[in-house]
Amino acid sequence: MEVSEIIAWCRDKDVGLDKVIILSNVPTDCEDRVIYNVLDTALGVGKCKVLGCRLDKNKEFQFVLIEFDDDISKTSIPAEIGGPEVGLWYTQVVCVAAEAPKKSKEDEFQTKLNLFLQNEGKSLADISSLASPAPDLNTKLVEAINSLVQTCHVASSEERGIYRKLRPFSGFIPTPLGEDEFEIWVEQTTHILEEWQCSDNVKKQKLVECLRGPAADIVRFEKTGNSAATYSDYLSVLESAFGSTEDAADLMLKFRSTYQNEGEKLSAYILRLDRLLHSMLRKKGIEYSALNHLRMQQIVRGALAGDMVAMRLRMTHKLCEPPSFNELMKEVREEENMVSSRRTLPSNVAMSVVPTTKKDSSANSGTVDSEVEKLKKEIRGLKNEVSRLSAAAKEPVAHDRPAMHSLAAVADFKTPTRTVTKANIFCYRCGEDGHLKRDCKNDENLRKVNQRLIRMRQSSGNFSGAQ
Repeated sequence: MEVSEIIAWCRDKDVGLDKVIILSNVPTDCEDRVIYNVLDTALGVGKCKVLGCRLDKNKEFQFVLIEFDDDISKTSIPAEIGGPEVGLWYTQVVCVAAEAPKKSKEDEFQTKLNLFLQNEGKSLADISSLASPAPDLNTKLVEAINSLVQTCHVASSEERGIYRKLRPFSGFIPTPLGEDEFEIWVEQTTHILEEWQCSDNVKKQKLVECLRGPAADIVRFEKTGNSAATYSDYLSVLESAFGSTEDAADLMLKFRSTYQNEGEKLSAYILRLDRLLHSMLRKKGIEYSALNHLRMQQIVRGALAGDMVAMRLRMTHKLCEPPSFNELMKEVREEENMVSSRRTLPSNVAMSVVPTTKKDSSANSGTVDSEVEKLKKEIRGLKNEVSRLSAAAKEPVAHDRPAMHSLAAVADFKTPTRTVTKANIFCYRCGEDGHLKRDCKNDENLRKVNQRLIRMRQSSGNFSGAQ
């Protein structure tokens, strides 16, 4: 198989030349499983994959394109593999065969060059003296142009002053109006200077311009004693003069002793921890790669036990790598927003339900009040009737016999109440016959009870009243 055909085949399959070989003289009915077994036995170079097959000119055998996971350019590949069972197969390493086109292109270029020189009436010896110094001249010219462009770029950026002035700092105590405390100022200044794409001299110049009073004096003393000092050295001497006297160990102890306060959101607590972490990082107390681990450890230890967001972090922090500050802050703020919205939702629903409930209760209360008034009137009428009957029963009588007769009548009148039978009693709760109030299991029905009492007060049968 021609090398150009092999290269085109590899380009179609989007595979590198240093990871493939070509097997030839392979039977057309050979399965991939057999090919894998033969390659594993003969080569043993790792995982491989059959990318495609093509028939040869006689269409009796086929070419097989094999891809390997590892680079095989430095691996010894035998020229023949196979055996009595599968036949003799030939191997062709593509990365070695691809070197031939390079030589052929050089020969083709040389041939075209000779034809051109012959047409111009020149020879290769005539231009050899001119061609040899050309590469050196071109290289020096390119280097000179690059240096000139860089010099012009730096000079133009410095002259135009594209970097704005830093915030002022004097070092006076108390902090003057318009200035920041040293911890805040140095964090912002360090971040800005690291982001600026300019020379160290420009950074030192911008840093000196923003200093006043004692801070400017300290930097001037450092510059006098060390003329090769960088802007990082200037920040170091300012840290020694105005920064915290706590070393990295003290800051670590303070960090481990920082806990979430009552009523404080977890996001605010994370911000406080991050300030301490960057202070330790500035004092070379910790490595940048350990920031996320330390932050998550202290959140799990120092957060409030009742904080719902911290509770979820405690349950899931060991399942995956600790997130960065931005990812953690975004996740925590989203959780806090969701928890607060859940808490305010029931109160809003209750406020919307209360007015409707009041309207319904006011409508029902009007109906109930009217019913109660009717029952009160009926009860007052019954009380008046009972008092009238009681007064009639207590009136004095003129003769003993009538008195005895009235007493007997009263006794006869009261007899049914003493001899309780289901046929002549009714319930004072529901108004039904056959049971007493203490044994009633029905719903209360005062209207029916009042009607029964009214019928009782009417004269019935031969009863003639008091004699």
